[in-house]
Amino acid sequence: MRLVIWGLKNVYHTHRHIHKAFYENTKRLGYDVIWVEDDKKNQKYIKTGDIIIASEVHGKMIPKKNVFEDYNLPVRNDIKYCLHNYSDTFKIKLDKNNYINLAVYQNEADKSDIKIDELRYFNSITKTLYQPWGTDLLFKDFKKPIFNKNRFVFWIGSIWNNEQNQGNIKQIDELKKVLSENNLKFKQLRFIPDFLNVFFIRRSRIAPAIAGQYQVNINYLPCRMFKNISYGQLGITNVQKFSDILGDKFIINNNQNTESVINKVLNLSREEYKKEVLLQQEKIKNYTYKESIENIIQCLNQH
Repeated sequence: MRLVIWGLKNVYHTHRHIHKAFYENTKRLGYDVIWVEDDKKNQKYIKTGDIIIASEVHGKMIPKKNVFEDYNLPVRNDIKYCLHNYSDTFKIKLDKNNYINLAVYQNEADKSDIKIDELRYFNSITKTLYQPWGTDLLFKDFKKPIFNKNRFVFWIGSIWNNEQNQGNIKQIDELKKVLSENNLKFKQLRFIPDFLNVFFIRRSRIAPAIAGQYQVNINYLPCRMFKNISYGQLGITNVQKFSDILGDKFIINNNQNTESVINKVLNLSREEYKKEVLLQQEKIKNYTYKESIENIIQCLNQH
């Protein structure tokens, strides 16, 4: 068996980080894996028995696929597919026994007939595996807890909104206000490599993973939360579903607000802070790409 990560190798899109994590962790786990660009010429690298992990995304560097002829991924009966966000335009060409859909956890996952764990489900009717992306580190590579007294809070990633008001601008503005009241400086960083993500998160005073209201409503679990904990920082979030694995500590709920939670975290001593990080790391140790890859293989083989 071999895994093929299809697409986003040489073009930038935020989802490229996901494909990169799949590729690198698959190698670390000892699986045979290749990563090729979404190009028809790369069909020649696919062999009988391969499992293809592919995502249909579009952006400035990636045109939207509108008709079947726009797809470069081959349709074959001797391989299996794990498809994220692929449209029926492509999937209707596949044998239904040869593919599963891959989706992030959200409220609709709870309607699935198979529960893998608190945050992972498989719907055998829609052939959809729901699981959070988790952290890009394996548990053995989690960083030691760190406590900083500097004045910077680094935010790695986007601050955005759209016509459907699904973004996080309002929530980030609230976070900035609370940080400013505590004489802390919010600093956004984008388009940096993974090793710098780790570097700056570990140098933050704290590392919140505050989501926009839309993501809060559907219980979307940002990978930022898992990553920050695995990088050695305390997980702070307003997404309630995290309480299913972390408990209620440092999760902003109906009885709290951003200000009260941030102030509580800032008042922790060095020893208290690092102890809480260790407890959180133990709670998320099974939300790495190791488990994600194993779930994909198991669902493809059994369903």
